[in-house]
Amino acid sequence: MMVHPVALAVAVCDAAVVVLLGMAMVTAARVVVGWRPAAPTGGQLRLERQAEGASLQVRWALGIFTLGSVILVVALAGVLPTLVPGAMCGTGVVQATGGLATRALGLRLAALGLLGAWQLHDRFDRSAPTSPLAVLGARLILLAVPVTVLAVVNTAVGLASLDIETPVDCCAVVFDQVGSLTEARTTAGVSDEALTLFTVVAGGLLAGLAGWILVVPRRLLVLRAASMGLLTVVAVPMAAVGLVRVFSAYHYGVLHHHCPWCLFLAEHWLVGYPLFGALLVVLFDGVGVFLAARVAVREPILHAAGLARVRQGALRLLLAVLVFAVLAGGPALVWRLRYGVWMSG
Repeated sequence: MMVHPVALAVAVCDAAVVVLLGMAMVTAARVVVGWRPAAPTGGQLRLERQAEGASLQVRWALGIFTLGSVILVVALAGVLPTLVPGAMCGTGVVQATGGLATRALGLRLAALGLLGAWQLHDRFDRSAPTSPLAVLGARLILLAVPVTVLAVVNTAVGLASLDIETPVDCCAVVFDQVGSLTEARTTAGVSDEALTLFTVVAGGLLAGLAGWILVVPRRLLVLRAASMGLLTVVAVPMAAVGLVRVFSAYHYGVLHHHCPWCLFLAEHWLVGYPLFGALLVVLFDGVGVFLAARVAVREPILHAAGLARVRQGALRLLLAVLVFAVLAGGPALVWRLRYGVWMSG
């Protein structure tokens, strides 16, 4: 078992999150069962005060969980590789955990998505004196808590199982995934050219939708927001694959080094943080725009707040798409202008 300050920092953050969410979950269950806004009784007033306290607890939990997740990524990418024999980046660390770190990161992403959806509805709810979304917010808490706890448990198990004695293959794992040049140029039967085309087209469509919403926010709002949300759910994973399989080569200077963790190394200017961060902003705000649009349409009292959140999310998404385009596509264009060809020929 490995004990390291960064692992302890993640553990402390996660422990605080579990305590805060555990307290909030009790109140959320009471809200789902006994919320009666039309009956201003003593019990309802007490429940409203408790709901305000639970909102504060979950907001703190979300902030601490986000901080713990960032610390975990930094640890995997830049701190723990120095402890694992043979590890040159996060790939070796993940291998040393038996792949448990990847599952933990996936669960943390899912938990952040659910908590983010709660936060969006909670902000709307707190902006209206009648708290029209109180029950929905409580249900989201009850849904997010088990996923978050599962993410915390998997994170703890993954860090505890980190083997710092046995050498790992690290980048050899990346090269061993393919057996020929043809396999290196395809992903699940999809060619690198198709991935590149899809990433460019999807990015253009998302930017166009975001710009349309910013200029004309009310017309066909839910339809456009739903299209944006659906497109982001499909486009972001594909863009992430395209980044690793195609665009990363222009940062590494070599072909077919399909390692996402090397993008987080200082020798590559830590470009993985803004690149994958931009993709997360696109994903969360793409879905967030859809959720905000639904609230704006279904709750007249929240229409103005919902519309403002839609515009805010569309603007952030547009900026994130531009950041990704510059950081992922910029080096490729520079290479093309400098040498007259793409790296793939």
